[in-house]
Amino acid sequence: MASASRISFWQKLDFLPAIFQISCETLAAAIWWPLRGEKAPRTFKRHILLTLMRKTFARLSTEQLQFIAGSTESNYIAWTRAQKIPVQSIQISHLNTKAFWIGDDQADTVVLYFHGGGYAMPASEAHFTLLSQLISQATQLERSVAGLVLQYDLAPGEHYPRQITQCVELLRYAITDLKKSPGQIVLGGDSAGGTMVFSVLSHILHPHPSITPIKLSTPLRAVFVSSPVVRFSFTAERFRLNEIFEPAPVSTLKEWIANYLGTSGKDRWNEPGQNDVEWWNGLTDVVKEMLITIATDEVMAEDVQAMASKITTVYTELTLFSSKNDFHAEPGIGFAVGLEESESTQLIKSWVVERLL
Repeated sequence: MASASRISFWQKLDFLPAIFQISCETLAAAIWWPLRGEKAPRTFKRHILLTLMRKTFARLSTEQLQFIAGSTESNYIAWTRAQKIPVQSIQISHLNTKAFWIGDDQADTVVLYFHGGGYAMPASEAHFTLLSQLISQATQLERSVAGLVLQYDLAPGEHYPRQITQCVELLRYAITDLKKSPGQIVLGGDSAGGTMVFSVLSHILHPHPSITPIKLSTPLRAVFVSSPVVRFSFTAERFRLNEIFEPAPVSTLKEWIANYLGTSGKDRWNEPGQNDVEWWNGLTDVVKEMLITIATDEVMAEDVQAMASKITTVYTELTLFSSKNDFHAEPGIGFAVGLEESESTQLIKSWVVERLL
């Protein structure tokens, strides 16, 4: 299920009119830029890139998108070739699941990273580059860390709770097979991957009935997430007004969430923003410190802020950073589309490095 999607001849043929339509709509957005007013991305480049991504996601089917996006494994192999470094992976055999190393697999601390992409898109160059740069920054300060990027199964090929099971089992693998204490483990993720970080934390606190419980001997060293999707109801007015700041249109987000859930409904593990304050009791025993970054204008900012407010009622080690200059999950996207390093990206790297053993 982790491999790239296969599509029909007609779906391939559809790429021609799709490219024409997306190009025309993006050109129209470029012409509109001088009349944008205040409600628009801060630079022309960002406006065009976000428009191009939104129009592409809106026009192409999930199967077509997965066909051109490849898989986490194929993207990782391409990235390692470009970097002239060896391919290194681990296998969770009973789940037929892989994760891919960034950096030295003998490092003291490991970052378990769950990539974003609406549960439908694979990890990209941006995710590998983010971790690689974090590791380089840590190395300069003589701190030892590596990353493991999970290749979880994409929807609609697989549905919840399969992906959460894979995340939990990667954490279990790090403890039992890599012999890491929880204090040597950092969890990270962006967008949907950030949501799954909270799903794992929820599972530790309140075991999911379909997933084997996991108990920690000590708290995890740290957690960092960028723009987690914490509520699945995209009906508030801000979702219409602020869509211009998003890389994916609301219609695509709804489709991806429906594909992810399958026949399952929303619950306290897959939609962490619905949980009350009491749900997060005991989080101090699960993770030492937590960082959440969001873009001020992203459509889900208020949902994340509301959840963070509830968490901080019972957990004081959470830092919430809101950037006026970033867009949704920019740390997991920006490097892949040629943008300069964002404020959130800079903060994530420095924040994690400061907390390494």
